[in-house]
Amino acid sequence: MNYRRQLIILIPFVAWFFLQCTEYKQVQKDDWQTYYEKSGCLKTPRYDETAAYCRRLADASSWIEFADFGLSAQGRKLPLVIVDKDKRFSPQKPGTRKKAVVLIQACIHPGESDGKDAGLMLIRDIVLFGKYPQILDNVTLLFIPIFNVDGHERFSPYNRINQHGPEEMGWRVTANCLNLNRDYCKADAPEMRAWLALFNAWLPDLLADCHVTNGADYQYAMTYSVETHDNMCRPVLAWTKDAFVPYIEGKMAESGFPLFPYVSPKDWYDLTSGLCSFAWGPRYSTGYGVVQNRPFLLLETHMLKPYKIRVDATYELLRHSLQCVAQDPRQLMRAVQEADSVTAQLPAGSEYVLQYDETSDSTLVEFKGVAFHKEKSDISGGEIVQYDSVPQIYTLAYFDKVKPAETARLPYAYLIPPEWHDVIGRLSAHGIVIRRLNQPVTLSVESYRFNSPSWRAEPYEGRHSVTFEQTPITQQRVFAKGTAVIFMNQRTNRVIAHLLEPKGPDSFVAWGFFDAIFERKEYAEYYILEKLAHEMLAENDSLKMEFEQKLATDTAFAANPRERLYFFYKRSPFWDAWMNVYPVGKVMKMVALPVE
Repeated sequence: MNYRRQLIILIPFVAWFFLQCTEYKQVQKDDWQTYYEKSGCLKTPRYDETAAYCRRLADASSWIEFADFGLSAQGRKLPLVIVDKDKRFSPQKPGTRKKAVVLIQACIHPGESDGKDAGLMLIRDIVLFGKYPQILDNVTLLFIPIFNVDGHERFSPYNRINQHGPEEMGWRVTANCLNLNRDYCKADAPEMRAWLALFNAWLPDLLADCHVTNGADYQYAMTYSVETHDNMCRPVLAWTKDAFVPYIEGKMAESGFPLFPYVSPKDWYDLTSGLCSFAWGPRYSTGYGVVQNRPFLLLETHMLKPYKIRVDATYELLRHSLQCVAQDPRQLMRAVQEADSVTAQLPAGSEYVLQYDETSDSTLVEFKGVAFHKEKSDISGGEIVQYDSVPQIYTLAYFDKVKPAETARLPYAYLIPPEWHDVIGRLSAHGIVIRRLNQPVTLSVESYRFNSPSWRAEPYEGRHSVTFEQTPITQQRVFAKGTAVIFMNQRTNRVIAHLLEPKGPDSFVAWGFFDAIFERKEYAEYYILEKLAHEMLAENDSLKMEFEQKLATDTAFAANPRERLYFFYKRSPFWDAWMNVYPVGKVMKMVALPVE
């Protein structure tokens, strides 16, 4: 009787265990090699073949859902693989979920396809072959095998001249000729708008972006970057430096792929000039992670290594990153939540650093390079570097220190007049909470007047960005009903500051979203200005002295009749007082605002 009772108790457990094991047994009988593996590790699959394999994985396991998160410019679905052992395929709020969420993306530059092939194998190995089972106990995995799907389908063996394999690959930019890894802030591409919606729905705890280098030759199959400068919020910075970096560096060395931080030679063609690191700006994936309080790992395999070695290195770094999170997910999740809380409480009036510059400080490091020499080119007529492929250890200066370069005072709230609806919509796409005035208000606000605007001559990422000088101003302004109110009490405060503070390197002003304010829209005839100038000189002795001094000291001004007349026009009440004035207002102190 006791045996029968024990058997009855054991039946549910045995049935559950059988179901788990039979899934592995059944898939062992099938051919689960990826397209990449079947090609002898020489080729990467096209979009349809990739989607078919993802769909097959989802059909084989209830732990996998194959979905899409939007459409490309040419109408292709953006593929997404969601892996969760508990079959939770919908986002949960960060404070309520028990597992860390990790987002891995590949083919943001489709010619750099290593992450796609590594990711497909890793998911198969975890779910179907039962490898590294502890990962899914504590991690929900989101995998984007192809981010830039349109660029991916511009397939050719000639898309990456610097790169050793695969035999054919996609093109760097989207169908709209946009580089997605420059688009995180301005979000011009529909693919990036879709990614931002995905990010804000899930709010991953760790992200990874898979790339292949350009640049110098060296021994490392993999270099990496994850932000460890002071631009990262302290709780996440501590986790990254104390837990994550030591773990992945140690495990990758054990796996036969020693890591080195992603760097550039100080002199691009001379490795011995030293190595430079830098604080990433938010237009890039790693820098966007900074302003969103998330560690965003950049994987950079070495372009000259054979494709199989690069894919293997990517597989190992992704695996070890997942295992690092899985062994103590609470530590990362707590760091991210604390960083969000700290950011939401940044006090009004505090100085926030928008941009960092490198310093001249350096330390000495050992770098596993290769021998090289320089020779005169009979083609270019210049000096070129020739790598000799002989391993060589260098002791090099490593310039990895940064210092604040641009700062801004944070307000209690930003106010954006409703006519700037495109800017307001882009803010919303970043997960920023926007309220609206339900009636007109008159407020004293701080803002900026711009001087000496200058536009980039050549387009960059579809835009002619602008540089300028700015002067802080304080004004009484009337803000209409419907004005957008951005309170600075949000986990996205860092994003808000970078987008709305003009001196941010990826601000909406710098990218050209406010270009119309720099244009003069009204004109004056010279004969009208002649009369006005005489009247102003007769009525204002100090103005007369200023004009005469400028004539005496500025020869270009003195020789330019138009500028001499416009000297008076600009100082008259007829001049456009709003030209070169930033329409966004900064409310610096707490005030009751009628919002809905």
